[in-house]
Amino acid sequence: MEIHTIKDFYLFLEKYTEKPDNLIFRGVKLSTFKLIPSIGRIIRKGEKVGVREEKKALKIFKHRSYPFTKDYQNSNIELLSIGQHHGLPTRLLDWTKNPLVSIYFAVEEEFTNNDIKITEFSTIYVYKPKNLSNLDTDFNPFEIKNVKRFIPKHWDARMISQGGLFTVHPEPCKAWTPENLEQIKIHYSIRKEIKMILNRLGINAATIYPDLDGIARHMKWLRSDNH
Repeated sequence: MEIHTIKDFYLFLEKYTEKPDNLIFRGVKLSTFKLIPSIGRIIRKGEKVGVREEKKALKIFKHRSYPFTKDYQNSNIELLSIGQHHGLPTRLLDWTKNPLVSIYFAVEEEFTNNDIKITEFSTIYVYKPKNLSNLDTDFNPFEIKNVKRFIPKHWDARMISQGGLFTVHPEPCKAWTPENLEQIKIHYSIRKEIKMILNRLGINAATIYPDLDGIARHMKWLRSDNH
């Protein structure tokens, strides 16, 4: 499915709000972006970051973030989810249960001429897991053999407003191409209009990031030429 018009946008919403509620969504700026966790996209001295360096980074994060994460110090997966949410490169991928939120993330950043040279589309990944995820699951993210889903505790207002959850990847350097995965493309020519409609529907930086940064980001956008 490709979204070229506002009618296409509403057809997307109609289609995916009528589907079972176990669907999860991931919006990305460029359709060329594959499902590769952030740690798997880092190149250091010409090589990918190995699991040893990944564990070391988590250990340092655990040590330095103690005042903010002391309630989760015994759970690597909880710590990874917190780190991922604040920009730490991890083997996790962000998803949402809300299709509107995924569209916002796909159109949030302005498209540039360089982006158009690469692709004319943003993308929403839609994944239908075979089973529901267990809310109480705690596991070692470095020992799993298959991709697992993880729904973190509601420790952060952003996590709540974004309807966030994660997939955890045993091979974070490899693109994930599971069954039951769809790719919805949004043409660059309709991105700004979609973002304005999302704002009218209450989906904007101030609601996606419910803090002072989000409010300031939303006000800046309202007063920019991109609005």
